[in-house]
Amino acid sequence: MEKIKNKNTFRLFNYKWKKVPDWGIKTEKIYVNWYLKRYGFKNIASLKKFLKTKNNIFDAGCGVGRDTKLFAKLAPKSNIFACDQSTHALKEVRKNLGKLKNVKIFKADITKKIKKKEKFDFISCDQVLHHTPNPGQTLKNLYSSLKVGGYLNFFVCRKKNAYRDFVDDHLMDYFQNKSPKELWEFSKIVTNFGKALYDLKILNVKFNNKKYSNIQLFIHNQIFRCWYNPNIDLKLSISSNYDWFSNNPRYNTYEIKKILKNSLKNYKIINTFNDDASVSIQIKKLK
Repeated sequence: MEKIKNKNTFRLFNYKWKKVPDWGIKTEKIYVNWYLKRYGFKNIASLKKFLKTKNNIFDAGCGVGRDTKLFAKLAPKSNIFACDQSTHALKEVRKNLGKLKNVKIFKADITKKIKKKEKFDFISCDQVLHHTPNPGQTLKNLYSSLKVGGYLNFFVCRKKNAYRDFVDDHLMDYFQNKSPKELWEFSKIVTNFGKALYDLKILNVKFNNKKYSNIQLFIHNQIFRCWYNPNIDLKLSISSNYDWFSNNPRYNTYEIKKILKNSLKNYKIINTFNDDASVSIQIKKLK
């Protein structure tokens, strides 16, 4: 995994958002429910209550603005700041949310210090941190913009097992020097493979005391990345696989907590969540 340096993240993701500008809208329900679960919110009402006291909210690496939209809806009296490095992503955010008076959209690279005079009560950096070349430095950048008593939510992709991680690393290393189009075409192939597995209708696969609802999910999580969701457009499943293979280091909980410890001071971990895909953590800045 040391070879995976994220050197093409900006280029690869700008291409992704050009291909799937409607990703946020079409996956909104799925991902909002997942966001609530991962950060310890029982329901939308509990997130709304949490945001009510947050005057300045920052969606760091907003993509096409799915979370920005959620925060603006639940906290209409708060200032919602949203940034990304992708011109294609920000075009969609401005088109869909630009008329909202409480949303402030700007282009920025969160791997560098955020050039905003405002300090934030809440920063959400969801499904972004692992795409940066130095997650510890990125956390420092965000933390320096957080108010004392403020909260930071962040997500990293989770390691699977030795075999699956070995395959992932080799594929990511291979595609570092390929074009976005070549990676997209490969992602089509693995998505169609996932669909073919799903269509076999082999159900209730048990492995290592864990039960998967079908053979596709078992292979996807244990052997080879081939994400497929029949409830969304095929192109959106392709984009998820594209996202994964675009120089995407993964971490276990111990490793990401070690990065936290080495990068930040005076924080408290409020919530930690693990599933097959992710490690999601909420911290609070103490002083």
